[in-house]
Amino acid sequence: MFKARWYNNPVIIFIFSLAALGFSLYFYIDSFLKVNEAFNNFVVSRNLDPKQFLETETWVFILILSVLVGIIIVCLVIIFVYYQKMIVLYRMQNNFINGFTHELKTPIASLKLFLETFEKHDLPEEDKKKYLQFMRRDVDRLNDNVIQILNLAKIEDKKYEGKMSVVNLAEFFESRREKVSHLLEKCHLHISHEESARVKIDPLLMEMVFINLLSNAINYNDKDQPEINISFSRQGKNLTFCFKDNGRGIAKTHQNKIFKKFYQAQKEGKGSGLGLFLVSQVAKYHKGNVKVYSEGPTLGATFLFQLPIEDNI
Repeated sequence: MFKARWYNNPVIIFIFSLAALGFSLYFYIDSFLKVNEAFNNFVVSRNLDPKQFLETETWVFILILSVLVGIIIVCLVIIFVYYQKMIVLYRMQNNFINGFTHELKTPIASLKLFLETFEKHDLPEEDKKKYLQFMRRDVDRLNDNVIQILNLAKIEDKKYEGKMSVVNLAEFFESRREKVSHLLEKCHLHISHEESARVKIDPLLMEMVFINLLSNAINYNDKDQPEINISFSRQGKNLTFCFKDNGRGIAKTHQNKIFKKFYQAQKEGKGSGLGLFLVSQVAKYHKGNVKVYSEGPTLGATFLFQLPIEDNI
């Protein structure tokens, strides 16, 4: 396997390039000044008129040269920064591929196991129905993952055409409990109906927000029983739903970055790095916004998702 050596490190190469450019400029100016001084001595020794040799233009030439070298250095810095960002993006994309592959492989492996069971064993009717329900759940998970990626791409390209509905948000989340029952087996979810209001949403996108926030709260939780509380508050013409968990929390240095595409605050966690990015894009699509607050590691996290209240009801 190829091992990276110090002379292949882009940071070392960049620093070496700047140093070489700086020394080149120094030696060039130093040599130029020495030659110019020798030339002036020659002029003086021959009693010639120094004004004929445009001494002022010499320094103008040096100034212009310095400006051009400065521009070259700035361009090198810009190229280096861009190169570093490309490396970070490449790593994030690799993390996304690994995470998303895991999200696909898990239900596929489960489906394969159930199918092999049906093939090799003559199961009672009751067991068949139970396994078929499990298979249906896994198919739904696969379908949700694919739809999520497709819809995210459409939202980014501003080509998504959803069907908006006016709903009571608390009741809407309650109606999705059954779909996420597999996530709630070891998790306590409490949804408060106080202060809830009717808002205009795209049900499919808001369901994805609900599932992503729920999955995020469970995946990044080390408690024996994760606890999630959803509450609502009205602020003028806006409704904010508060999604609070008792998980690992988020360090303050990560709180402004977790809504970026492919970003993962905790690399050992599960997921593709797109869940919270999708949440932020859905918020923008609904002319709302989403924020996160956390006191730090082990202290849980609180997501605040704000939506405009539908007045014409």
